[in-house]
Amino acid sequence: MWWIFILILILALAYLLSLPKRYTVTRSIVIAKPVGEVFAYVRDFSNWTAWSPWSLHEPDHQLTIDRPTELGGLYAWDGKKIGAGQMQHTGITLNERVDILLTFLRPFKNTAKVVWSFRSAPNDACEITWDMQSQMPLPMRPMQAFIAKMIGYDFALGLALLRGKLDPTSEHPSITFNGVVERGAQTYVTEHFEGTLVDMRGAMKEAYPRLWQRLSKDTERWEKKPAIAAYHKVKFMKATTVMDMGFAVKQLNAGEAGLALPADKYFQMTMRGSYDFLPSSWNTVHGQVKMLKLKIDKSRPALEVYQINPMEAPNSNDWTTLLCVPIK
Repeated sequence: MWWIFILILILALAYLLSLPKRYTVTRSIVIAKPVGEVFAYVRDFSNWTAWSPWSLHEPDHQLTIDRPTELGGLYAWDGKKIGAGQMQHTGITLNERVDILLTFLRPFKNTAKVVWSFRSAPNDACEITWDMQSQMPLPMRPMQAFIAKMIGYDFALGLALLRGKLDPTSEHPSITFNGVVERGAQTYVTEHFEGTLVDMRGAMKEAYPRLWQRLSKDTERWEKKPAIAAYHKVKFMKATTVMDMGFAVKQLNAGEAGLALPADKYFQMTMRGSYDFLPSSWNTVHGQVKMLKLKIDKSRPALEVYQINPMEAPNSNDWTTLLCVPIK
């Protein structure tokens, strides 16, 4: 029977070798500042902790910065949660491009080539592109697409945070980890949705006003608490979900669709900003849960709790959403 084991190994190796060797992650954003100003800020490693999507997870990590604006300049980090590694300037073209060699040391060893590109956009703005090329070790190649997608969410969040630092009046997120919290029991009248995350947005725009109109005439039951979205299942790679949209009520009427959530523990994060930043924010809160080695309770839905009615806050930077991951 040994030959069966050898055959399986050969087939597994052939499968791994058939997968792409490299992956690329590219994200862009427009910042309403001149190219020179944006270039100077990004080039300077001293500014990176102010907007880094990874520094959020461990603000007190050990940091070493040497010659932050020069060719050969170094930015090295070492943390219990975010691991260890370094970046080094390998090429600088004034107001056009910054090349960086990224070296991961812990929790695994790897290298990547990073390129920042800058070009003029209308109204004296700057379009900035963050590009990374790397490859995973052979045994990890089946995870390559998943990891690239996660990094893409980190890049999108980092660019949005960067824009907020350079232009506070622009749409940008603000993130705070609140830690483990206890949420009380609550009943919700709901509308159900199953489908893509893109289609979900349209469904939400119709469902919440419809639910609100129904409950505004039923003041005896309506608790006038923040609306929620309850995610029972999310398929990360396919970008699909099974979820409920709801408003808090004292009790459900006979035959009415609803959701009863028991009192229990959640890891909570507060995100202020446009709902466009929610996908990256969910990636961030799940990353923090993983770093803290908390166990997710998959029998309960993850929650978005909308603290502010967008109709009452025209500036999206004031919108406040709680992201709650159920934990055991």
